[in-house]
Amino acid sequence: MEKMELVKRYVKELIDSPVNLVGFKDFNEAFHNLYMDSVIAVKPEDLGAEFLDVGTGGGVPGVFLAIEFGAKGLLIDSVCKKIDYVKKLCEQLEIKNVELMCIRAEELKKAGNFREHFDSAVSRAVSKIATVLELTAPYVKVGGKVLLYKGPGYTEELGQSVNAMKELGVKLVETRKYTILGKDRFLLVFEKFAPTPERYPRKTGIPEKRPIR
Repeated sequence: MEKMELVKRYVKELIDSPVNLVGFKDFNEAFHNLYMDSVIAVKPEDLGAEFLDVGTGGGVPGVFLAIEFGAKGLLIDSVCKKIDYVKKLCEQLEIKNVELMCIRAEELKKAGNFREHFDSAVSRAVSKIATVLELTAPYVKVGGKVLLYKGPGYTEELGQSVNAMKELGVKLVETRKYTILGKDRFLLVFEKFAPTPERYPRKTGIPEKRPIR
């Protein structure tokens, strides 16, 4: 199946899903807010060969990044019915370069050899920056990237994440601004410059309740 046809099929299946995966029923809105938002600001070299998508929900952005750039992705979410649906959908559409796992990011370190394993990690609409960095950075190789998708209110969060960045061994190297259907969006590109201490991520729920300050 041609790439764009595959993307459109996937978007349509998300809209029609019996599981509540996305908040869009209009195809054009969904296409722009899901697919275009996932890929428009990303460069192929950002992802490397293998990436992690934390809080993938309906496979966003992970499935679209896998289709667009051909990288291999591990997509995780703590809601198993979402993961089960996306897994079936990927099998049906023969999207073979994604693996799906129903697990919390805090638990992934016990589930296999994933620590500092990925070339990059991505996350969209999961939580505040400090929290999401704690859930992604431990799994990225030194020299790899963390890509976070944000709306215009990200600057305050970023100011509250300075200590988290130092502690986790990441730094903000680029902010890419783009527009989706007239709304400003931002892709924050972090680079990992040092190994993340073994204690991160902390136990389930702690990164959300008590972000690194």
